[in-house]
Amino acid sequence: MKKHDKIISFIFMFIMMVTAIFWVNSTTSWSMMGTLASVACFVLFVLLGLRIIPVLTDFVLTNPAPEVTLENKTRDRKQAWLYIIGWVVASRVLLMIIGYIFLIIQNGYSGGLFSKIAETWHISGIDASHYLGIAENWYVTEGDPKYHIVFFPFFPNLIKVVQVFVGNYLVAGFIVSNICSLVAALVAYELAALDMHRKSAMRVVKYIFIFPAAFFFFIPMTESLFLALSLLCLYFVRKKEWLIGCLCGALAAYTRSPGVLLIVPVAIEFARELIGNYKLLDKKAFIHKLTTAIGCLAIISMGLLAYLYINYYVTGNAFQFSIYQREHWSQKFYLFFDTVRYQMEYAVGTFKSGDSRSFLGMWLPNLIAIFSALIIMFMGARKLRPSYTAYFIVYFAFVVGATWLLSAPRYLLVAFPLAFAAVTLTNEKPKDVALTVISVVGSILYLAMFVAGYPVY
Repeated sequence: MKKHDKIISFIFMFIMMVTAIFWVNSTTSWSMMGTLASVACFVLFVLLGLRIIPVLTDFVLTNPAPEVTLENKTRDRKQAWLYIIGWVVASRVLLMIIGYIFLIIQNGYSGGLFSKIAETWHISGIDASHYLGIAENWYVTEGDPKYHIVFFPFFPNLIKVVQVFVGNYLVAGFIVSNICSLVAALVAYELAALDMHRKSAMRVVKYIFIFPAAFFFFIPMTESLFLALSLLCLYFVRKKEWLIGCLCGALAAYTRSPGVLLIVPVAIEFARELIGNYKLLDKKAFIHKLTTAIGCLAIISMGLLAYLYINYYVTGNAFQFSIYQREHWSQKFYLFFDTVRYQMEYAVGTFKSGDSRSFLGMWLPNLIAIFSALIIMFMGARKLRPSYTAYFIVYFAFVVGATWLLSAPRYLLVAFPLAFAAVTLTNEKPKDVALTVISVVGSILYLAMFVAGYPVY
């Protein structure tokens, strides 16, 4: 290991150990299973960090030459796009039919497929109803809807626009989500095709849409929009279209709070570009390139700042959303491995008490999603573009570090490096088939629990 890698690894380990000591001193609730799960999560995360450090520094510091990306021929791209469009449309139709069949199995026939779409997808029982309410009434300061300020505005903005043409907010929500799903699929393919052959890029798209929580791409929720914008951000940055890429990043940050974390992979890509041009540019040109990079990075934060301004304009407090999250949902940011502790304790508790709905619908899927994501990323880290892995690390720590995490499979679904890592681990057909079967079976079971009214959010 190189000297700078040793120094960075030491700093990383020191920070993690200080964090662990703080956790030990501040935690008052302990159980054997919860502690073991927390320690396992902590160790996996540390190992992932240590594994990526030398790869990341090598990527930034010792690869200054202009990179060569794999570009598809125009004919191949056209064929691929047509295939992806057909596959996404067909999968949306199939998903709608399967969900409806599950509803009939549970409740019996009581209406047609389209008349029961809101009931099938529990629109009134998940965040979709809040986004539709914002689209129709914007943010308000009275009654229960005042808490909707915690939901970011870009998705409702798009629903509002589409509703003008279709005349129905629910229909508009489904249209926006599914158009964004299609965009996400196409951009995922194009981004993957910069580094992979066409068949592997196709498999990236496949895994994104067969991971167990992927049915949320179909519903009026932010997942498809956020994923599409995140992929667009990285794609344009990879193509050296810095401004467009960072504008997409800003829109992602205007869609969901983790969008601002796109600053991390973009900054890494910028650093690599700057180092690669350091000896080729004169001082004035280099400073101009550096200031441009800093300015573009600042653009990504504008999405979050716009949301904070809306908080201030509506409530008088730019951080009112955090107050509502804490007081109304008991939601704060804490340590991701402590999240695993209480998730395991709830899982054990609900299993022992016979509360199978909570155990199977929430706590077990959360734990499976968290550990599966860490294991897949750890195994694929050295084969994955380091900026993608770095993004996953900060994204994981952020979204899993919630003090009341209910939706780990959905949150981790849009961490696009997972699908890229899955492809790097399944180049052999038997492995690809195995992971595909596991994902599809998991998707069907998770969808069945969702339609049956289990606590799947």
